Amino acid sequence: MSISIITRAYKTSELKNLINNLNSNNEIEKEIIAVCNIKDYNIENAKLIIEDSNRFQARITGIKNANYDKILLLDSDQIPEKGLLEELDNKNEDMIIIPEKSMNNNFTSKCLDDFRYRVENYAKRYHSPFIPVIPRMYRTSYAKDSINELPTKIYGILSHEDSILYYEIFKKTQNIGFAGKYIYNYDPNFFTLMKKAFLYGKYKKDVKSIDTPDDIKMLIYKLNQNALNIREIGFGKGYIIQILRGIAYELGEILS
Repeated sequence: MSISIITRAYKTSELKNLINNLNSNNEIEKEIIAVCNIKDYNIENAKLIIEDSNRFQARITGIKNANYDKILLLDSDQIPEKGLLEELDNKNEDMIIIPEKSMNNNFTSKCLDDFRYRVENYAKRYHSPFIPVIPRMYRTSYAKDSINELPTKIYGILSHEDSILYYEIFKKTQNIGFAGKYIYNYDPNFFTLMKKAFLYGKYKKDVKSIDTPDDIKMLIYKLNQNALNIREIGFGKGYIIQILRGIAYELGEILS
């Protein structure tokens, strides 16, 4: 088997580290599909699609252009651990949750890693798209069938867009597995993280203008609720960052 690796970024230069890493990885046969708005850097050995699209639309475009049996969804600030692609190639499940870990070693990243560890363990006990953990690998046939059924009016949603994809695929199959290898994240610093949370809060009012199906609205609501489900996840230092992000998010909504 082979894997279609789909990534997205606003500028091609943002993909330099990821593409170089993937091109140096010879574990399995693969194709790399990069969807960007602007080409400001030449990336090699990848199918580049330039289009004026948001994060959700870029993900959908990448899936539509995938040719192999499995797809792996990576963001521009992520790097797969050595051996992950080979592990995924040998998996038989229709979707795989891959644990994530920070490449950084500061307090913010340690808090994020603590929260990731807790919600990933929660997801192992309860397989559900209502938990804020998403599979990064899908069987391509299920992914394509699901995006073909998504109403185009919700392409404007930029919050939890990967969870929406998970939710739609989960309707078709619950055959889910977990990887042992990691995806490593280049986490932003504290101030950038808070700025992103503020902008998501500011964007929330714009989302209300989108004619979103009721079940997608409920999905987003439950995801936000479960992100602070201390009873199931357990309390740890990861909540320090989650609470601060929540405050920044609310400020963005209030001040927008």
